[in-house]
Amino acid sequence: MRLALMIEGQEGVSWADWTALAHACEVHGIKALFRSDHYLSGTDPARAALDAWTVIPALAARTERIELGTLVSPVTFRPAAVLANASITAYEISGGRVSLGMGTGWMEAEHEAFGFPFPPMPERLRLLREQIEAVCGFWGDGPRPHLIVGGSGLSGTLEPRAGPTSTTR
Repeated sequence: MRLALMIEGQEGVSWADWTALAHACEVHGIKALFRSDHYLSGTDPARAALDAWTVIPALAARTERIELGTLVSPVTFRPAAVLANASITAYEISGGRVSLGMGTGWMEAEHEAFGFPFPPMPERLRLLREQIEAVCGFWGDGPRPHLIVGGSGLSGTLEPRAGPTSTTR
């Protein structure tokens, strides 16, 4: 059995908390530690939210075995080139233990608070398809993070396909 942990990082999880969580995962045989990619708490806007793609490579440098990644990074937060570079950098620092989860984004209030555009769902779905293709293109053909596509499961999220832009687990 593969045990994994997902933490809502936007709910006031400090750097000391992250390092303690990662250490506990390694000590207790948890195989993966994933985090949400949000800048705003869903319950208390005063709670701090450390940036996911800053925390992940820092944890990668402090750990040896656990997989790290996002569930999921909204396409509206970062341009494809920035997300591709951040994730491949974390992947290299970790020695191949990083996954990139991508999705459309859903928290409209968060987008408003931080000045991110929040287009209608059909537009975000189009952006997701385009960003996945672009990120995979920036990664090239060498070793790269696992790609996880998150969504509500509604028609149109993404259709699975084989090829160099997809990985399966």
